[in-house]
Amino acid sequence: MPDIARLARSLPVPEGTVYPYELVSIEGNTAFVAGQIAKRDGALAHVGRVGAETDPETAVASARICAEQALAWLNHSAGGLQNLRRILRMTCYVAHDDTFQDISRVADGASNYLIEALGDAGRHVRAVIGVKSLPRNAPVLIEVTAALHANP
Repeated sequence: MPDIARLARSLPVPEGTVYPYELVSIEGNTAFVAGQIAKRDGALAHVGRVGAETDPETAVASARICAEQALAWLNHSAGGLQNLRRILRMTCYVAHDDTFQDISRVADGASNYLIEALGDAGRHVRAVIGVKSLPRNAPVLIEVTAALHANP
């Protein structure tokens, strides 16, 4: 059983956006987290397409940061991680060149982080989609849908 209070304290401050959309939308007991790229202190942690400017290990690290940002937003928007029942779904977009095909391995970085952080509550269904490019030349973007215990 993960220590949710300690996890919440260890999360970074959620990184905002300058664009006109909500980063989390809560409807009933479901939270929808907008696409997260791997940002630290307002800057991208990594840039470039996997197989071209970015290697697979760096992309896996980016996916972990994306998942951490998604949890930071859930913590912020849902009134704390104690209100999080479980992660329902994760969609991972991987920007890659024509030579790289192992996009599921990149998504494993985010999936493994969610399971390590939340235990069984982090297990989820997922989709992994390869794309030509992502915002700000990020190698990875993830979206998360989560079930909440109560509507905060």
